[in-house]
Amino acid sequence: MGVRSPGVLRLGRRRFEPWQLLVMAVAPGPAAEGGQASMEWVHSAVAEGADIVELPPVAPFVATVRDAYPELVIGVRTGRGEVAREACAAGADLLAGGLLLDVAAEFGVGVVGSLTGAAQAVEAGVAAERVIVEGSRQAPDLVASGWPVLVSLSDTDLAGDLARAAVFGWLGAQVFRVQRVRETRRALSMVSAIRGDIPPAYAVRGLA
Repeated sequence: MGVRSPGVLRLGRRRFEPWQLLVMAVAPGPAAEGGQASMEWVHSAVAEGADIVELPPVAPFVATVRDAYPELVIGVRTGRGEVAREACAAGADLLAGGLLLDVAAEFGVGVVGSLTGAAQAVEAGVAAERVIVEGSRQAPDLVASGWPVLVSLSDTDLAGDLARAAVFGWLGAQVFRVQRVRETRRALSMVSAIRGDIPPAYAVRGLA
């Protein structure tokens, strides 16, 4: 079960094809307690093109975001089972940060883990189409496994992060965990257009 045939990725109510490049926006530290500032960040992330938002595992805040955006994929990062259970009950679609496979299977949500963890997730009852493998440095090798691959960008060097996003997107990574949503979305859209997966934002005709 370490290798699978590339297929769709299902998270929450969304279905993503293997060629779709997804931006996961990571909430900044001040969002941890929820509240107006946190919702402003969510609104901004969605407007800038985030497909997934990764929130602090605070159940009331997760519920607020779920009410505001029924179709948005919501992820949380925690290693505590009870916290993960409360977040999933509030509307979280994706668990990262620990192998909480029993919780993921119970709620039918997705998980992010290592390649070994992917096989364990399926054995624990998590649907294979809801499993993502993570490994930024090993991304090209992980792509060959057939699982959707998540790459975390450092947010320390914009040019370097965008270059890595473009290269790893071209090589087949699918999910990009970032804080700079707008810039990453533009870079990934260019990759998709160059590959022919989506139409270009605009076309320029050559001179006859």
